Amino acid sequence: MLTIAQIKLHNFKRFRDLTLNVNPDINIFIGDNESGKSSILQAIDLVARGSRTRVENIGLDRLFNVNVMDEFMAGDRSLNDLPKLYVELYFTNSLDPVLVGLNNSNQRNCPGIKFVCAPNLNDYSQQIAQLLKEPDASFPLEFYNIVFDTFAGNPFNAYTKKLKSLFIDNLTIGSPHAMREYVNDIYHSQLSDLQRISAKHAYKDSKLLFQSQNLAQYNAQISPYSFAIRESADDNIETDITLLENSIPLENKGTGTQCFIKTKLSLNRAVKDIDAVLIEEPESHLSYMKMLELVELIRDAKDRQVFISTHSDLIATRLNLKKCFLLNSSSARAICLSALPDDTADFFMKAPDNNMLQFVLSKKSILVEGDAEYILMEALYKRTLAKEISTNNIGVIAVDGKCFKRYLDIAIVLENKVAVITDNDRSYADNITQNYADYFNYPNIGIWSDTSDERYTFEVCMYNDNRTTCEAEFQTPHRRLPILDYMLKNKAEAAYKLLKNRADSIAVPQYIQDAIRWIDA
Repeated sequence: MLTIAQIKLHNFKRFRDLTLNVNPDINIFIGDNESGKSSILQAIDLVARGSRTRVENIGLDRLFNVNVMDEFMAGDRSLNDLPKLYVELYFTNSLDPVLVGLNNSNQRNCPGIKFVCAPNLNDYSQQIAQLLKEPDASFPLEFYNIVFDTFAGNPFNAYTKKLKSLFIDNLTIGSPHAMREYVNDIYHSQLSDLQRISAKHAYKDSKLLFQSQNLAQYNAQISPYSFAIRESADDNIETDITLLENSIPLENKGTGTQCFIKTKLSLNRAVKDIDAVLIEEPESHLSYMKMLELVELIRDAKDRQVFISTHSDLIATRLNLKKCFLLNSSSARAICLSALPDDTADFFMKAPDNNMLQFVLSKKSILVEGDAEYILMEALYKRTLAKEISTNNIGVIAVDGKCFKRYLDIAIVLENKVAVITDNDRSYADNITQNYADYFNYPNIGIWSDTSDERYTFEVCMYNDNRTTCEAEFQTPHRRLPILDYMLKNKAEAAYKLLKNRADSIAVPQYIQDAIRWIDA
């Protein structure tokens, strides 16, 4: 089994340069839309397959970094400055002389394979130079070569590929082409070259037998014409074969079942000679329970290196946040979460479902302690700054107060700005100053609570600062319970009523104002 240790992308789609040191087992790419998660999977798939036709069908104009091409055309257009695109996969565990060499951008003597798209200056330098003199010329991609090489300098192609991979694109799960490609990959992984050749001949012979034994009886009726079985590269066992489960073709099953079966089969140790499994959004079309089952399948996978792109909190946290790489559409770098403390990663693997991806993908977040603070936070923000919280792309997440530190451990790694708004629970010195002593020195982390031990919780602060408003809102002829006690016993309901009826008039406690102004800055 080959294992990828490092991935390098140069001028590939949105990445001018990206280097990822990846895990030998599970790698999870998380990020917002257009952040490059799918591009990384596609890059691995392209170089693993070694198919020039596949690259041409996608189109070099869709693979080459657009900004790099535009900058070249806006510059002096020197032939020597023509940019190239490459994807390199560095392996960890092969002494195969076919793979080991210096033919890589790091100039390291190591095993690996690469896909390079570079201008063919040997054959077409004059034509390219003439084209580039034209003011309105387009970038000369037509004169670029597509090459698949090992680090030893040995070419390979779709038939002699070195890394055996499977790509499960759940976004195109209903596509007949995607299904045929997947089945064909499974078929190739199970049969040797000799077995496939034998099967191909046997399939051809069976068609000729059908022609001679079954069709021949009808040919006399249309003589001098006759029926025959078409012979072409487009009609053979590898295009006609499909997968059945309990006698039902896989393509006839529901999309969710297809997603699950494809992933399960790809991770099955009985399916031989698979080095890497690439899974695009495994959560697509799956129920919650099926997702849990899928997580267990991926977690227990052996002898497979798995690469996943996902938008799912459950996938990212249950498979271990330390295996995650964060990508953002506003940046072309990836942040690895491997530096997270083990106990924090373990906590999120076992914790109830959460808004982890919202937190990870937000540049600024407010963490609050309960439902009441969450319900009122938008209104409190607007009362403080006279604008909507959404205008500054600030996420608000309700977190059990005992879990704040787990989120702050992640904020330390990501360096995103986080304001914690919490209760002092009658001891500011113990529960705030001492409890969060390890976090106050980080400039991206702020801890906010009322400093008075008498104002020990959010409801007490809201009541004291809005006594008249709360008395008017919650007093009824039959209510004997003091208003503050009512608010403490019905936190979410009281907050909802204040939001619904008093949002434009409530006073914001000072510590919350301070937190809001800090996170907004």
